[in-house]
Amino acid sequence: MFKKIIIYSLIILFSLSLFSLPVLAEETDGISNEEISVEELDIEEPGIVSWFKNAIDSFQLLITRDPIKKSEIELRKANRQLVKARKIVKDNPNDEKLQDKLGKIDDKYKESIERINNRVEEFSQENPEEPKLKSFLNKYTHQQLLHQEILMKLEEKVPERVMEQVRENRQEHLQNFGEVMNRLQNKEEFKEQLRQGIENKEEKIEHRVMQMEIIDELGETAVPEVRERVMEIKQERNEVFQELRSKQQEIRNTK
Repeated sequence: MFKKIIIYSLIILFSLSLFSLPVLAEETDGISNEEISVEELDIEEPGIVSWFKNAIDSFQLLITRDPIKKSEIELRKANRQLVKARKIVKDNPNDEKLQDKLGKIDDKYKESIERINNRVEEFSQENPEEPKLKSFLNKYTHQQLLHQEILMKLEEKVPERVMEQVRENRQEHLQNFGEVMNRLQNKEEFKEQLRQGIENKEEKIEHRVMQMEIIDELGETAVPEVRERVMEIKQERNEVFQELRSKQQEIRNTK
């Protein structure tokens, strides 16, 4: 029975994908180069295909037993919530119900992240050296930093009455992220993920500057162990930070 449901679902999904290709192409073309793309998040643009794939992921969560695979699925669902929030703000930033809508989306996002953290922490206690755990943690760290960047950009685009809520939620997510990764990832692995965000020369300079700002904020709000790691990165990559701070000022002057 399950196999038939999955086969029928894949057929419908394929049909919908073909139908929506022109629409998706238009939406993708309209995305600013400065935004985090849906491809980086391993999901789709908001729309019927995204809704359908999210429904399939919800079904997969029910039948999947592997906690890492479940966490991969849950991470996609969390990603979709953030992209949904971005689209809502882009479509109507002056919506009177914007704060309520973003609050509900944030609640769903937080629930997904909490489920991921609980599964992964439980799994790591019994399988601390499991390769698939380390692989997922690297991906998870990278995408959590992308989440921060998406939320930082939302702060700039929402009305002032909504901005404080978005900022508080983002800072709470960042603090929780630092605490969880401090428990799950060893010092050097965690530092390496943070370094990649600021050292990748192929990335746009604005992205690297925002990653630096996230690291700065992490060093101010996180637990002492994480603050220590941030201080070490700043000392080890002092020239990179100096370069990015100079670029940061240039970006601010153009706004």
